[in-house]
Amino acid sequence: MDWNRTKTILILTFLVFNIFLLSNLIKKQTAMSGHEQLKQVTLEEKLASYNVTYKQKPSIQSQNMPFISGKVHEFNEKEEKTLEEGTGQEIELDGNKLISTLEKPYPIKDPTLPSAFSIFLETYVYEGSKYEYSHSANDKNIIYFVETYEDDRPIYNQSSGMLIVTMEDDKVISYTQTYLNLDAITDERKIDPASDAIEVLLNQQELELNDVVEDVSLGYYTVTSEDEREKIVFVPTWRVVLTNSKKEDEEPEVYYVDAIEKNVFSDPKDNEEVEESEKGNDETNDTSIIDPSTPQPSTGEK
Repeated sequence: MDWNRTKTILILTFLVFNIFLLSNLIKKQTAMSGHEQLKQVTLEEKLASYNVTYKQKPSIQSQNMPFISGKVHEFNEKEEKTLEEGTGQEIELDGNKLISTLEKPYPIKDPTLPSAFSIFLETYVYEGSKYEYSHSANDKNIIYFVETYEDDRPIYNQSSGMLIVTMEDDKVISYTQTYLNLDAITDERKIDPASDAIEVLLNQQELELNDVVEDVSLGYYTVTSEDEREKIVFVPTWRVVLTNSKKEDEEPEVYYVDAIEKNVFSDPKDNEEVEESEKGNDETNDTSIIDPSTPQPSTGEK
């Protein structure tokens, strides 16, 4: 046996094998690089293929937000007295609910403008500057405001932490208020951009042909009822409102996408609860069951 020849053959064999492995590794890295490049444009390409458009394209800039918790505020007699004496209101306290009737109706110059309510909120409502306009009822006489965290992040889909204003002839005549004491419970965390929320809905087949992304906003959402725990935990969440250009008679769909874990939240009771609450508002001004989050409520299911 010629050992030198055998050794040369073995060396050449290992060399060829290593070249083969290196070639495969290079091909895989090239393919992965190409996949990453493709991934960057996949969302826009898929949206185009579905003819999905934006009414106003959301910013993709990254932001940081903490998780927060909220405890339902119990109004007290001191707060009641301060409002009654300072602004001329008749206040009734019902546990965590404050019900006010204005002795003199407060005129709103243009009720269609959210900013037109700012002075009323700051003057007549407990911590009124922490509420922002959400939507109005179909008859435009019931206006919904939701509480915000740090004055700019609304609390979605909660019966607590909201304000329901009753109008008559463009004047505020009464309101019902609930309030949450909100606090951060984690350090700020980097949240997913709005484009990720759209991609999640696309991947879960919630987007249809000819859909229009009407609005994308950032706030807080919880899937835990305030009745289930003393403190409610809220996570940063994108709220996405969809319509369809070919189905103009259909009401918008509203989705909530966790801005960190990418979970999609929906409440199948939205339609039923809003309809019942608006009936109650018209008849008795009872606002115990409401959905503050949807201008045109939907189940989030297609």
